[in-house]
Amino acid sequence: MSGSWAVPLCLPNNCRWDEQTGEYSKARGERQSLYVVDKALERLRSIKGPVCVVSIAGPCRKGKSYILSKAFDQGEVFPLGHFLDPETMGIWMWVVPEKLKDASGQEFTVVLLDSEGTDAVASDGSDDHCIFTLTILLASVLIYNSAGVPTRTDLDGLEYP
Repeated sequence: MSGSWAVPLCLPNNCRWDEQTGEYSKARGERQSLYVVDKALERLRSIKGPVCVVSIAGPCRKGKSYILSKAFDQGEVFPLGHFLDPETMGIWMWVVPEKLKDASGQEFTVVLLDSEGTDAVASDGSDDHCIFTLTILLASVLIYNSAGVPTRTDLDGLEYP
């Protein structure tokens, strides 16, 4: 795979991503929908053979991007924030360059999906539900990252009406 950074798979309609620099910015205006980023689709189409999609979800600002990168020894491929504002918007994707093998010896490609955290101050509850639901639907394996032992409130928050 070309590029040493993750690419957005989908972004909120009020965010723009610059393919040349790898940076994204928020535009003025309300967030009303998500859009799919063509570069991510190109990367997915270039994969040959079986795929395992590993997604991570959970509360904002709890280290999801860092954990996902480290769990697969990929360096810092996802943008990491250092402030209170969430860094990840939408869902970002990284294709692990090295193939892995399953128990029977068959090779497969791992695709990592880093999702926007839930319960962000600037977020709307419906944003959380859309991104969380999409993250689950795309995952072969889902990692739910929490700040500690999940509470009843955490589990109630996972329900989508």
